[in-house]
Amino acid sequence: MLGFCLAIAATFFFGYRAGRIARHIRFQNEPIKSWMSVPFVAHTFHTGEDVLFDAIHVQPDPRDRRSLREIARTEKVPVSELVHDLQTAIANNPSTPPSGKAP
Repeated sequence: MLGFCLAIAATFFFGYRAGRIARHIRFQNEPIKSWMSVPFVAHTFHTGEDVLFDAIHVQPDPRDRRSLREIARTEKVPVSELVHDLQTAIANNPSTPPSGKAP
């Protein structure tokens, strides 16, 4: 009976870890899209929110959950320009792991 309980516990433990890794890999390889918010991009690419807000010339606000599309509309710039600025900031940020991989 103890062996059966250990087998079930191990299945749940390793299943949970595999699911976490799969979700991380899925978001890690996703390019920046117009529906994403700056905090989401910062979390996905392991970059500080302040760095990304500065890159797109928007006042940093941790509660700002607007999508890049909404920010582009407000700032009257194309979304592609915001995405390019964010990608440049991520590439030039020394704290960002190479190729988006976590240490």
